[in-house]
Amino acid sequence: MSNTFTLPKFTATFIRSITCGVIGVSMLGCASTALKPDQTAAPDEVIQANPDQVRVIPDHELAQDPALPKLDLDAALLEKLLVMNLASFVGDWEQATRNAQQAANTTQDYRVARLATMLAMRKDDYRAAAEMARLWHELKPSSVDAHNMLLMALVGSGQTSEAIDVIEAALDERDIDEYVKQLAALLVRQKNDVSGFAIASYLVEENPNSAQVLLSSAYVAESFNLMEAAQAWVDQALNLRPRWDLAAQMKANLLYSEERLDERAAFIAQFVENNPRSIAMRINHAAELARAEKFAEAYALMKAVLKDAPDNVGALQYAGALAEVMEEPNKAQNYYRRVLQYEPNNDDVRWSLARMAASRGQYAKAERFFRDIQQSDMLFRAQIQVANMRFETDGVDAAVEYLWGLEPTTNEEWLELVETRHFLLMRAFRYEEALGYINEAIVYVPNHVDLLYARSLVAAELDRVPMAEQDLRAVLAQQPKHANALNALGYTLADRTDRFQEARDLIEQALALRPNDAHILDSMGWVLYRMGEYPQAITYLERAYAISPEVEIAAHLGEVLWEAGEQERATLLWEQSFREHSDNPLLNKTLKRYGIQFPSNTVSKQ
Repeated sequence: MSNTFTLPKFTATFIRSITCGVIGVSMLGCASTALKPDQTAAPDEVIQANPDQVRVIPDHELAQDPALPKLDLDAALLEKLLVMNLASFVGDWEQATRNAQQAANTTQDYRVARLATMLAMRKDDYRAAAEMARLWHELKPSSVDAHNMLLMALVGSGQTSEAIDVIEAALDERDIDEYVKQLAALLVRQKNDVSGFAIASYLVEENPNSAQVLLSSAYVAESFNLMEAAQAWVDQALNLRPRWDLAAQMKANLLYSEERLDERAAFIAQFVENNPRSIAMRINHAAELARAEKFAEAYALMKAVLKDAPDNVGALQYAGALAEVMEEPNKAQNYYRRVLQYEPNNDDVRWSLARMAASRGQYAKAERFFRDIQQSDMLFRAQIQVANMRFETDGVDAAVEYLWGLEPTTNEEWLELVETRHFLLMRAFRYEEALGYINEAIVYVPNHVDLLYARSLVAAELDRVPMAEQDLRAVLAQQPKHANALNALGYTLADRTDRFQEARDLIEQALALRPNDAHILDSMGWVLYRMGEYPQAITYLERAYAISPEVEIAAHLGEVLWEAGEQERATLLWEQSFREHSDNPLLNKTLKRYGIQFPSNTVSKQ
């Protein structure tokens, strides 16, 4: 088993996309990597909730309304307005709302009714908000904001029949297909699943032949986790508009949410076959092909998409990720740079470019990309990657010093900082220091799975098998299917004890969970070697080395080859690994045992 730290092979965006199968709109999940829909598509696709969906008109615009009533600001009214302002300033929303309501009823000024509505909503008093929004709407019937706020308050307070009355009145003057998109967003925003779903059901019943109503209602149902209704409505929408990309994307998302992955893949493939010009669904199809490791087909499909839509950001980003998989780094960089031309703030792509530069040893260039990242949830991880590069360029002390300068703001970031420092110390073979550091962290979080797992690895390196086994069994008690822990325990028992059958059973469990993991294949090869099954051991170790040609796997494979009588192959393999990893303890220990020496040209990171 190898514990070498490596940057991910694929881009973060690509991994999330393949996992989530998401293209086009953030409502379809994995919003942190939401890709834009086809830029030439019709603008009827906006059915998702938006924080800016309800635009409240600023006060300075209201002041210019020529139809404002003329008020006599007597002492009583001024007192109410003053108390309202002071109460809102100190966060006493109940007092502020009460005085605003009284002022609104006294003045019959829609501006005051508007303020009273906002204050009531601020303290989640939906019934009071509905009362004031109704007054606002009566005083200013042309106000879209008044209409929207009234609906939100009625839905929030569960006044469903009254909300439907407001909707019916609005539909006398508005197109249902346009209106329902905004309405769906409002229903989801209020998070009252009973009232929201009842209204969506009413809309479907009244408009069974409107694909937009069906899709918007499906969106509402999905948001409230009412998957059966969502699936039925999106299917009806597709029956009415079989070529509608957005409905197809939503159906694909629903199938993913229900873990009906084979059905999802079949649906996407069939849709693309029937609609070969669909941009968004062809990108989804490429994601499915990549999930099945048909990378060449996925890449060819992305190239075809880009011929039809050369400026599609989602296609460019997928093409970049697939170019990486196909080992075409220059083309990948070109695709990513084109993405940045359209989206200069795309931090996922900037991360990919940084990682690619680091993989080529261009650490200064990679660091510039990492430092340009602005996305809050990526900033700290970017700094962690800079620390890893400092290890490569300046050694472990410089990397650890850089880590000391970071300031985690969440528990997750603190844990990532702890684990990074621990593994950097391990990479520098400073095991006692790494153990002391991880022990300090475990004092604060005694049963944390990741920390226990990290300590088990360094304990094994220090030949403290009881400690390693205790920690790994504690991990497995919490997570019985923790593949890394199963593998680590199996490898430790195979390498440092004679409990070979027990070790093999553990490694087989890990291999069942991750059959193509190079480290687990390495462990299986090693335990088979320890059990004297050389041919099988070589098969597993060669598979592991083909997937990930790491120095520890080379050391193991070389040893088994030597013992199997293939000394020339073993020597050649060891020599190749020694050229880049002359300071690796396992390799050096193996070479010493067989009396083999190579000239060293490698600079240590210690």
